[in-house]
Formats: sequence, structure tokens, C-alpha cells
Amino acid sequence: MTTYKTNYSEKDWEQVKELLGRAPRGLFQVEKYHPEHGHPMVIKVVPFVDKAPFPTLYWLTCPILKKEISHIEKDGWIEKIGTEYFSKDSENLKNLRLHHQDYCDQRVKLFDETIKDWSLLPPAMEKILRTTGIGGIHDFDNIKCFHLHYAHHLVSDNQVGKVLDEVFNIDRFY
Repeated sequence: MTTYKTNYSEKDWEQVKELLGRAPRGLFQVEKYHPEHGHPMVIKVVPFVDKAPFPTLYWLTCPILKKEISHIEKDGWIEKIGTEYFSKDSENLKNLRLHHQDYCDQRVKLFDETIKDWSLLPPAMEKILRTTGIGGIHDFDNIKCFHLHYAHHLVSDNQVGKVLDEVFNIDRFY
């Protein structure tokens, strides 16, 4: 069993558990708290959980944001945003590619800092962690899930999150 130092308190653990409705798996730390309500908004998860790669580095835990973004996704906006704002050769698309790569690089760095032993992974699993973007996506020209992009946006630079704020004013919820 691999052990590593985590950066969360017992209170963080309990709040995240309550927000998720289950015990969090692979919790490394709380990355951002809601400025008004104080609950965890985004958690960081180690990239190897229960002996398997876990490509989701940042997880949105804020119930307010999760609900709002779920409505947007349900209304088909992933495809609409992708078509309208991330068209071929657009600056947004160039930034999306960079942000997928940044996410991948952050995941590899966290693996190196926590798990450290790449030999634990079969080559195909190692490739997933080393080469995929936000949410484990292979094609850096695409958007898989607004929740994942928005979580990344709250702790780093993410073009999809910027567009969501521009189009839907999601940042009004915090």
C-alpha cells in the first residue's frame, strides 16, 4: 500500500464527505473554500486511487456551483459552447489545449510528489495519467464536462471556466 502525506483537516474531510454524500476517495487537499459559506468548493485528488489511475485532479464539491453547472450541461451547452466559442484556430481553442496540457502536467507532478512509483501502473494506465487532459480526455480540442473545467478554473487558468463566467455569470455564486 502506498502512503503519502495529505493536506486536509478532519473538518475538511467531514465537510467533503457531507457534500459528496460519501467518503471521498483519494482526497489530497481542499483547494478552495466558498468565500461566503465556508464550505469546500474544489478538492484536489491524487491521480492514483484504489490501485487505478484517476485522471480527475480537481473535483467541484460546491453544491451551489454543481447545481448551476448541471442545468447548463443538461441544456446542451457543452456542444453549443464548443461550437461557438472554441472553433478551429480560435484563441479560445489554443488556450483550451494549453489548459488541458497544464492539467496533465499538474497531475503528473502530484503523482511524482505523492505516489512516486510509476512502476505501480501498467504502461497503459501510466499513459492515461501522462497524456490525457481534464477528466482524462484524449483530444485536447474538446470539452468533456463543465464541472471539471470549472473546478480547474477556480484554482488555475481555464478558458472554459472563463467562457462560462462570461456567458452565464457563474462567478456571481461566490
